Amino acid sequence: MLRLHLLPFEPGDVVSVRFGVVLSHYGVVTSRGTIISNSRLHDGVVEQSPDQFSTGREIRLHRRYSSLDGHLVEGRARRQLGRDYDLFGSNCGHLVRHAHRRKPTPMQIGAATVRALGDMLSSKRNPY
Repeated sequence: MLRLHLLPFEPGDVVSVRFGVVLSHYGVVTSRGTIISNSRLHDGVVEQSPDQFSTGREIRLHRRYSSLDGHLVEGRARRQLGRDYDLFGSNCGHLVRHAHRRKPTPMQIGAATVRALGDMLSSKRNPY
């Protein structure tokens, strides 16, 4: 397999680009030199070139979220390709944490709980 040297990063590294004043968009670097991220703009998890991911903004490297092998992290992120985007249940932060086997944050757990309760309360019961 051809390894692209487009980024000074290693597979499994967490990278981000800033948007807005305080927000960032996160992704996982692959051995192909691409970045896997979960994007509202693309309606889900996609693999993009660094240029597509950054849209002209500086790509910032973050410390690893775990001590997992980078190729394992990449594989976990790659298995999410095609999944839908959801601000509260499946966004770029969720993808990166999942790929590194990190536990959800309290905010992520709270959002999932509220959503599950909402689904339970709004579901129609089968009368048969």
